[in-house]
Amino acid sequence: MGPRPSNQALAALTTQPHPPDFLSIDRLLYAPWVPSLGRNVDRVVGSLSRLLHLRQARQNTLADLLPYLGAPLGDLLPTPTAPTDVARWRVLSPRPSRSGAAVLEHLEWKSEHIPIVASYRARHQGEYVRNQTASARWRHAPEPGRRRALIYVHGWLEPFQLRALFLPHLQRAIGVDVLDVELPFHGHRCPKGALFHGELFWTGDLVRSFEALRQSCIDVRTLVAWLRAQGYTEVGVIGASLGGAIAMTLACAPPIPDFIVPIIGHLQLADVVENAPIFWRMKADLERFGLDVGRRREIFDQFRASGPAPLVPRERQLWIMARDDQYMSAEAVVRQWREWGEPPIEWIDGGHMTLALHLPLVIALVRNFYRGLGVASP
Repeated sequence: MGPRPSNQALAALTTQPHPPDFLSIDRLLYAPWVPSLGRNVDRVVGSLSRLLHLRQARQNTLADLLPYLGAPLGDLLPTPTAPTDVARWRVLSPRPSRSGAAVLEHLEWKSEHIPIVASYRARHQGEYVRNQTASARWRHAPEPGRRRALIYVHGWLEPFQLRALFLPHLQRAIGVDVLDVELPFHGHRCPKGALFHGELFWTGDLVRSFEALRQSCIDVRTLVAWLRAQGYTEVGVIGASLGGAIAMTLACAPPIPDFIVPIIGHLQLADVVENAPIFWRMKADLERFGLDVGRRREIFDQFRASGPAPLVPRERQLWIMARDDQYMSAEAVVRQWREWGEPPIEWIDGGHMTLALHLPLVIALVRNFYRGLGVASP
């Protein structure tokens, strides 16, 4: 593998204006100890996850995997239709809204996801019935007429509080409407029997995990279709970690978003399962089911939910990755980056779990990328 792409523009970008409440820690973030801190935090969180993922996968669904392996992306992700049953209501702020402040609405609609295998359909309609209601929060201008939107796709286990901190600042920085979609098995879609939100998304129950990933992509694609039906002329997708991988997947299946910004994510699922400390339970369950490392890699490579090449032009992609990420490794990122024609990429110092410390920089990178798309006004 060759050298990583340079990040010469990083220092210049960090000197540009950021939201003022973030500026106080900027100088600390680029001290010499940050890369080591990022690696160590990732490893510590991975170790602590052993106290969180207490339960083994109950069902061995390996015998039902054949329809997923090697399937064309068009079969896994059917063309979405704009939903006509979207319920919406305004979310009231606990503090008085200032004049001109963004309006926050909650959206709900019936997910268009239909499981591929019959054995999972019964579970989907039974114990996982909450997943059939898709939802998002829509932060938009108080007056109608804005025609550009950005959908944020969160990561696995990502706390809502991080999005509540990040997204209002991102919206003000780039001047578009922002939507925060809730993924299956997270938040309000979390089944009653789950110990924590996201517990059942990635496990050794591979049919459930593959269907959760399919449904995530289908729900976001449906939201893109709904926004376009509302009159939006440009809809982009940004996501972190799992959300970054979903943004990349959407770039490969028409109808595509107008641009994508994957953050600390890639589509090398086999690499994540084998090397990310936080995936220890999933890997242990698959070993318990009789899958050695070679067979695991074979399965995940065959279920690589992307086409042979992205359909979103390289200049309408911005990758933001972490140099010392212990979950989404830089080596795996570079492999896919080269396969995708080397789209614009920026590297932040630190690891996966220290991304929150770099939110000012992420906002600046996205703002500058968005301006570079030639957008005159939102």
